[in-house]
Formats: sequence, structure tokens, C-alpha cells
Amino acid sequence: MSKRLWQIHSWLGLIAGLGLLLIGVTGSLLVFRNDVQALVNPNLLRVEPTPAGRLGHDRLLAAVVEKLPGYEVTGWQIQRNPRFADLVYVIQHGSHEWRMITVNPFTAEVLAGPMETNDTFVGWLLEFHYTFLGDHLGMLIAGLFAVLLCLLGLTGAWLYRDFWRNLFTLRWRKSARIFCSDLHKMVGISSVAFNLILGFTGAYWNLPHAVEHLVEGEPETTINGRLYADTISLDRMIKQAGGEIPGFQTSYISLPWAEGADITLWGRVPSRSPIRSDYGSTVAFDAQTGVVKSSNDIRTAGAWAQVADTFYPLHFGDFGGLPVKILWCLLGFSPGVLAVSGTVIWWKRKRRVATRFAENENAPGSVAAPLPALVVQAGDRE
Repeated sequence: MSKRLWQIHSWLGLIAGLGLLLIGVTGSLLVFRNDVQALVNPNLLRVEPTPAGRLGHDRLLAAVVEKLPGYEVTGWQIQRNPRFADLVYVIQHGSHEWRMITVNPFTAEVLAGPMETNDTFVGWLLEFHYTFLGDHLGMLIAGLFAVLLCLLGLTGAWLYRDFWRNLFTLRWRKSARIFCSDLHKMVGISSVAFNLILGFTGAYWNLPHAVEHLVEGEPETTINGRLYADTISLDRMIKQAGGEIPGFQTSYISLPWAEGADITLWGRVPSRSPIRSDYGSTVAFDAQTGVVKSSNDIRTAGAWAQVADTFYPLHFGDFGGLPVKILWCLLGFSPGVLAVSGTVIWWKRKRRVATRFAENENAPGSVAAPLPALVVQAGDRE
């Protein structure tokens, strides 16, 4: 059983190694995505708060509509950090393609856009991270890599279950194979819980979405004008949502981009749990009358909804402040370290097997040892 598991673990690592390396590196950078974006493109995202504070959402929406005739606003992401601009999503009339602009919430100035989300460095990183720039097929492949990460974590934890005593031992003066073996065990066991979280949440998001679009196709709904009444007030809705769900704070406003769609506010609520997402609770309004149609308080939701609500903060480290972000950023490199060290171990063992086989075959008067036996010896645990 152990020999077979070693082979499975090795082949899974070789198949997934490069993909997990790329996903891990981009994921580590995305932990600090807004900070990276502000560093790379400061004019795109960075703003200075004013003493008067944020403008009302009705005023902000009206300013964007005035400055972008021929576009409809379909989504508004409110940044938690007041020094970052809001991200606003728009669709041009006669099109179904989503574009993004950034808006200063203190002045209503449109800082950049309309542009595709991957026109920015962080947008490109994010799309590469979960689709390898391959649209829905790429999303499926990334989801399969996430499954492989889970399988590698589980098989590795079992194979190295006896190495807790010497977990943090690195034999620097030994061969490259032994050093990489020690490093592989240390990083793999130390990060197994983290990698299982990353793998499971990544697969949970990617696979159902990718399969649905690959099988059923993606509906292309063209927008030709405003799909909500002129009398609608976002400020009133935000205030009313706080009455529907006590403590509700709006994080994202979804405006209709298809006939009959609602205006939905997504937000967070006060909770003793440190790993609530910013989008776990919702309040939906009729886009023509402004009447509340439904509300969902994550605090009273079912068990699975409670669990699923933790996926976003756990995946991106959006909880616990800077210390957690630093830890998540460092742990994000673990799949890459495991991919490189595992490849070195496999290559060194392969060469050692070939050398031993050649020595036994060429030894005077000796009978060559069977290759399977040498493979077993090469898979021993240092």
C-alpha cells in the first residue's frame, strides 16, 4: 500500500507541479492585491480621504452616468480601505462585455477606465490565478489542479506521518536529494492544512462554474439601456438594508444587467466569527419599485452556508489583519516549494536508480538486480 501511495504521490506531483507553482506564486501576490495595485498603478486606485467623507451613492452613481454616456453601471464594489478607490463595473450599450472603472468616492472623479479587468496588473494576476488566461476551459484546468493539491496534501500527510519528530531538521551538508527531501517533508507537513483549504475552496469555486458554462454555454445578454427606475435611490436602499438586517454594511451593489433582475446589496454583518466574508448577507430590492423582495442574514443561515461563507476570507487571508496576510503570503509559496523540491527528489532518485542498475548489470560475475526492487530502494525514506 505504501509503495503504491508513493508512486501515486510522485506522479500527482509531477503532473501538477508547474501549475501549482504558478498558482502559488500568483496567489501570494494576490493576498496584497490592493496594495500591489496601488504600488504598480497609484493613479488607478489610490485616493485621499476628505474631512467631509464619502459622497452619497446616489450622487456617485449620477456622476458616473453623466461622465460615461452610453454605459450602464452594473456593479459597485465599496472598498473597505478608505484610501482605495471604489471599483465600478459597466457595460456599454449594445454589448454584453463587462468593463471596469475606478471612482474616487470622495470626489466622484472617474480615475481610470472603462477597461477590461485584466488590463491592470492585479486583474491580470487574478485571471491567471484562476483561469490561466484560458477562460472557462482554463478555469476547469485550474480547478483540477486544486483537486490535485488536495490529493497531494492527503497522500503526503499519510506518507510522512512518522516524521513529526524531525519535522524541522534540514541536513544542509548532505546531498541535494536529502536536503530537498527534508525541505519537502518540512514544508509539506507544516502547510498541509493550508493547502487543503486552498485546494478545496479553489475546486469548489472553479469546477461547478466551469462545467456549467462548458456544457450549457454562457448566455450573452445585451444591454441597451437602464433596467431600473429613475426614482430608485441607492442611499435609501442602503439605509433600509440596515433595518432589514441589523448591523448590515454594504460591500457590493449589484444593479440589473438583464430584464427582470433585482438590485441586490451584498454585505457583511457583525459577528463573533473572525472569518465572515464581506459578501455573506444579502438584501434584494425590486428594480422598478424599490420594494424589498428578500433578505438573507448569514448569521441565521444553514450550516453549509455558514461554512461556505468562510471560503473567501480563508482563501485570500482577508481576516486577522496584516499578520494573517503576511502568513498567508508566505504559505502561498508552499505549493511552489513542494513542486520544485519534489521534482528534484524524483529526478535524483531516478538517476540513482539508473546508476545502481548500470553498476549491477556491469559488475563481473553478478546478476543484475530486478529493476522493480531498485525502484523500491530508491523510494526509501531518508
